[in-house]
Amino acid sequence: MPKLATGQTLRSAERMLDVLKVFSTDEPALTVSEITGRLGLAPSTVRRILDALESKGFVRLDTRTGKYSPFVEIVRLAAAAVQGNDLISGASQPLDDLRDRTGENVQLTVLVENDVVFVDRRVTNQTIKIFSPIGYRRPPWDGRASGQVLLAWLSGNQLEGILPSPAQWRPGEVPGLASPKAFLALLAEVREKGYAINDEFTERDVWAVAAPIRDHTRQVIAAVSIPVLRSRVSDPKRVSELVNAVMAAGREISHRLSYFE
Repeated sequence: MPKLATGQTLRSAERMLDVLKVFSTDEPALTVSEITGRLGLAPSTVRRILDALESKGFVRLDTRTGKYSPFVEIVRLAAAAVQGNDLISGASQPLDDLRDRTGENVQLTVLVENDVVFVDRRVTNQTIKIFSPIGYRRPPWDGRASGQVLLAWLSGNQLEGILPSPAQWRPGEVPGLASPKAFLALLAEVREKGYAINDEFTERDVWAVAAPIRDHTRQVIAAVSIPVLRSRVSDPKRVSELVNAVMAAGREISHRLSYFE
């Protein structure tokens, strides 16, 4: 077998990772043509990559549908990532406590490649549940509370690389936030208050509050949030309870990551 040059090896590895990253909670199973269309690679290249991934247990093919999906090796790596992640392990008990204290679903999010990514959650036994699945990704500027928190303490240069330009900003996607300037004003309020609220910015009858999590470098590295039905927070006392609870959880997780004010 001919030896590949280093550049070829790296390109092959990058393409393999690109194929794996195409799968998501929105699209957990895809055909070769669907992957090809998303990545712009030749079908023969995608098929070779999938064959290699399948042989190692990273994907599997459903012969009935012709679709590939992540398989057991991905699950094993995910378990190792969770076990070895200081944030997720440090947040585990505080998330349990926050759910038990409030009786609401709670979520843990981080900023990855300019997206909000949901990395852990605790779910109650409520009939109507509002939460996002682990691995779910959304733009951080769409108005959600966790996105506001994850952006609020970034520098101006960092925000420029994330927020759409004024010409690309579509107000319909962020009800009540007509422009990037309005959103930046909202982020300033978040920094001042120390928490963020999504009052039906992303969906009707959905309300959420989020607080920052800092590590030993004092940087905001994650957000803890509580999403609820808007009708469940009609009482101002309940709003205060949820705000205080999520901020306390954020501080507790931060302390476990060696951040102290």
